[in-house]
Amino acid sequence: MRRLSYLLLFLVLAGCSGRAGETQTAGVQETVRYAGGAMGTTYSIVQAASQEGAVPQARVDSLLDALNASLSTYIPSSIISDVNASTDTSRWFALDDHFAQVMTRSAELHERSGGAFNPAIGPLIDAWGFGAEGPTGTPSEAEIDRLLAMVDFSGLVFDASRPALKKGHPEASLNFNAIAKGYGVDIVGELIESHGITDYFVEIGGEVRTRGMHPEGRAWRVGIERPADNMLASQAAQQVAELGDAAMATSGNYRNYIERDGQRFAHIIDPASGRPETTSVLSATVIAPDCMTADAWATAFVVMGATAALELVESDPTLEAYFILAGEGDAYDIRMSSGMSSYLAD
Repeated sequence: MRRLSYLLLFLVLAGCSGRAGETQTAGVQETVRYAGGAMGTTYSIVQAASQEGAVPQARVDSLLDALNASLSTYIPSSIISDVNASTDTSRWFALDDHFAQVMTRSAELHERSGGAFNPAIGPLIDAWGFGAEGPTGTPSEAEIDRLLAMVDFSGLVFDASRPALKKGHPEASLNFNAIAKGYGVDIVGELIESHGITDYFVEIGGEVRTRGMHPEGRAWRVGIERPADNMLASQAAQQVAELGDAAMATSGNYRNYIERDGQRFAHIIDPASGRPETTSVLSATVIAPDCMTADAWATAFVVMGATAALELVESDPTLEAYFILAGEGDAYDIRMSSGMSSYLAD
């Protein structure tokens, strides 16, 4: 997961003042704050110390290294790279717990989204130049049609009891980039909770999970970025969300794209058409109980479009969503679920 990742979701007063790695005291609550690099991006953590103390940064780094060794398409020796490189449809690939958990949740969300969330889209991601090999050329219509035949998530045979996986097509390949960062946030949060810590903030590449309260005794504040038509543009908040025991993720097309022959191609591929999505959604922000779910839905909602996505969100009491849509000229249109306003700061 070494690819460049832009923080579509960024921190607004998320941590205490001071440098990363410092231990600080807010009132009677001792907090530890540090940051680092992982999964091709950066992470930051703020945690209140329990009687056992805070979780050391080395433990977090070790956990994220193990996740990369399982799910990173940029590491040739990873489990997912082994699966993707093989053309043997009779071989069962042994999976670790990380891979199995992400695969299980992916299958559930693939079905619920009507295929809008599809980790089997790996061949198309590579063809459009968003994979480990980087930009190549624009795929032809014939190539897209050929690749669509192998982008079949149901064609992957998954045995959760072993756990193990078998490919249904020799050229099938998986890409969990739309869910792996969220999963990483969750397992780091669970590690922190295992130390008896109930107030913490975990962020990886803009995907966030919070529990309890900020050290200042308020909700954790996270900004939803205003879209900028420039990969190097500075980030500004369109809106600020206040989180308690929740997770939040954002997906959008306005920063991660490639340009060829005067055309811009965004990184989110529609599994149905085999092409970069063409909805008016510039970004989709999702609040859910866990970050893996929020991360996956944020990508699926960009593909689905705001109307279909909001219908799904309103039918699920565990989800809320906030959409920034392309409006007239340089203007933006905002659409959100009925319960999202309760998370937005005044």
